[in-house]
Amino acid sequence: MRPIYTGTIKPTPPEADGRLNAPAAARNLEPILTLLREHMPATGHAVEIASGTGQHCAAFAEAFPGLKWQPTDVVPERLASIDAWAEVAGVANMAPAATLNVEQAEWPFAGGSANVLMLVNLLHLLSDSAAEAVFKGAKRLLLPGGRFFVYGPFLRDGKFVSESDASFHDSLRQQDQAIGYKDADGIAQLAGSFGLGLLERRNMPANNLMFAFEKQPDG
Repeated sequence: MRPIYTGTIKPTPPEADGRLNAPAAARNLEPILTLLREHMPATGHAVEIASGTGQHCAAFAEAFPGLKWQPTDVVPERLASIDAWAEVAGVANMAPAATLNVEQAEWPFAGGSANVLMLVNLLHLLSDSAAEAVFKGAKRLLLPGGRFFVYGPFLRDGKFVSESDASFHDSLRQQDQAIGYKDADGIAQLAGSFGLGLLERRNMPANNLMFAFEKQPDG
């Protein structure tokens, strides 16, 4: 059975209240928020896939109080961490964490029920078939005009940006030959095949990219 990967790897040991802390999540939060502020709707329902520690979702809920946030993950320890972060942040617009495996046939949310979908640092931890399942699920979940934000490390024109990226990709392949970096253009094409048009592709710190997609009316 294939392992299930989720969000940022190697968080610090949990605090007494169950919170996990991923240093990378703290580092990339502000650049992510900068792009989100330019494309985020004022109100609606937002779902985050693989919320990991929960740091990001709690910060998103605080930054965008008009949205009702639904965090998800598959690892029990991380589900507990997500809820602990929400409690510490005191955000009333963040629902309890829900279990979601993107490869399952049916996601636990009604189709056409979300205005926003977030995915941070997960695609490189998925197989090609699982990545396709993410975009298939996004098409089903998002309302027309809904936004899908995708952040993480990618190949550019099939090439690594740095030696550290190549090394990280190799370390992932040693764990599982089916996972690893995806090509940025290929991801944009995959999104387009599911009716998700590209609004913006932005260079981010540490050689990462962030995509903003919009579900087309006929998508």
